[in-house]
Amino acid sequence: MKLIIIPIILLFFSITSLADDKRGKREVLLDNSSVEVVRLTYPVGAESGMHTHKHPNRVVYFVKGGKLALIPEDKKHQSTVINVADGQTLFLPATTHNVKNIGHTKIIIVETEIKSSK
Repeated sequence: MKLIIIPIILLFFSITSLADDKRGKREVLLDNSSVEVVRLTYPVGAESGMHTHKHPNRVVYFVKGGKLALIPEDKKHQSTVINVADGQTLFLPATTHNVKNIGHTKIIIVETEIKSSK
């Protein structure tokens, strides 16, 4: 019986780790009442998953650039494909979208969102 259970457990964990390979990595570098700074790492083929940026002022710095698809939540709108160089900086509006690395290199981004004071 043990001989059957062990391969099943190993198979489960290997499938789970494969699913995680398709998700980008998000590390919070700074988060306070004024600003949130995160490092995002997208291996080839990885994506963020659908998410919403709630702060309107967002600057994105590409430590390592590449080719990204910005996939909007609203299916009536087309995806936007951007090619960004290492060191490029963009201002992007708040939105709900999925980000997917559709290029051939790992992409590393440092994203800064300024929180609005109310």
